[in-house]
Amino acid sequence: MRRHLYNEQLFNTHSSNFSPRLYSAKRLMSSSLHNSLQKWCESLPLCFGIHSKNIEVVCKPSTMYDKIMGYIKTSKKRIGVASLYLGNGQLEMALVSQLKKSLESNSGLKTHILLDFTRGSRGDNNSRTMLLPCIAEHSNQMKLSLYHTPNLKGAMKRVLPDRFNELLGLQHMKAYIFDDTIILSGANLSHDYFTNRQDRCIVIKDSPQLCDYFYSLIETVAGFSYQVDAQNKSKLHDSCKGDPTKNSETAKFVKHASSRVEEFLSYNKMSHIDCCEKPDTWVYPLIQMGSFSINQDQTAMRSLLLSDRSDDKVYMSTAYFNPSHEYIDLITRHCHGEYHLLTASPQANGFLNAKGIAGYIPMGYRWYEKFFVEYVNKYNQDHRVKLHEFSRKNWTFHSKGLWFYPKDSRLPTMTAIGSSNFGYRSIHLDLEAQVILKTDNQELQQSLHLEKNELFSHSAPVDGEFLDCKDKPMPIWTRMAAYFGRYYF
Repeated sequence: MRRHLYNEQLFNTHSSNFSPRLYSAKRLMSSSLHNSLQKWCESLPLCFGIHSKNIEVVCKPSTMYDKIMGYIKTSKKRIGVASLYLGNGQLEMALVSQLKKSLESNSGLKTHILLDFTRGSRGDNNSRTMLLPCIAEHSNQMKLSLYHTPNLKGAMKRVLPDRFNELLGLQHMKAYIFDDTIILSGANLSHDYFTNRQDRCIVIKDSPQLCDYFYSLIETVAGFSYQVDAQNKSKLHDSCKGDPTKNSETAKFVKHASSRVEEFLSYNKMSHIDCCEKPDTWVYPLIQMGSFSINQDQTAMRSLLLSDRSDDKVYMSTAYFNPSHEYIDLITRHCHGEYHLLTASPQANGFLNAKGIAGYIPMGYRWYEKFFVEYVNKYNQDHRVKLHEFSRKNWTFHSKGLWFYPKDSRLPTMTAIGSSNFGYRSIHLDLEAQVILKTDNQELQQSLHLEKNELFSHSAPVDGEFLDCKDKPMPIWTRMAAYFGRYYF
């Protein structure tokens, strides 16, 4: 009965006359993948069938900004945002100004923004102060929720300064919903991501049920997050049990948050939902919330990597190269395909030239690279596992995801896109969301292929000899910090 009621709510949209159909996940079959991957797709908990004509791969940061601005202008029913933070530059101010105009001109427009508490509160001019005018003047239309990790509590919360208090966990999901259109990305709402910080972006239009899913996910997390009022004061949601900042209440909070997310996921098990007639593309949403023992994405990615064959090619990208030992072990010892991993060079790392200790972070990631290359060489896998560094003048790198090329295919039939960096903190500390997108449409496959090629065109392969030559001697304290801090980067 509860499942039935939830589906009625999920499909209660106003922009589509199409009546969605629910199927068992086993209904879905495609000629684009081999049997082991077909079985893997069938094992995933939820699938949305979409037509490729409604999907656009966006490669330029400025284009993503233009699309967000345009959708804010034209949204009629709802705007839902999940991001780490909102910046405070001129471009971000223009977005907020347009949001304010849209709220003023349309009393039926509802907006819910979910950000991270610590990152969104950093400094005097921050995400909260940026959005206060909208909250103050449109409190019946506008909600701002701030997720606070239960790992930052008690004395630790009192003594850790800004930036360092973000090491223990963040709201890291990225989803931008405008009526029945969703933008999936790893980018935050900040100037660099709209200009010269390379990330990924896929726009999916006319997909009300997929947008309902992510909007409901935002509201679910908001149910155990802080709510910001017009005076910039924050308090936990009325339905939240326990306080994530108090040692005595953290266990209660974790139990409550876990149950809320589990309840959300229980509504979305083993269903195939067509958002259009005759879909040729399928989207599988996955979330990861290690603090609440929600490991949907980790489980799915593990199974995906174990489903490859010797003739498959897999391209992976991460902004911050610190893969977990599990992923390293899978790729080097248990997988069979050809793997190309792309990450930021120190010059393209977002922490380059940062003040204080943060300025050494790029060197720490280079140390993780050297460890990985040594591990690959140890098991004689350098013939099929390659590491590449992105380097582009005046650009930083924040792209993350995966492209899968099955045997004898020059085009990828599947991609993963979202917020996860496939590292320790993505698995164990942060709130993450990504989707697996599988398509039979060659035009969309070509777009994904060109996207991957554009990213790798600014890269060069690296090996142990290259890393040894390029690196200055790393201070022992930096190596120790990288070793003991590997679970937080």
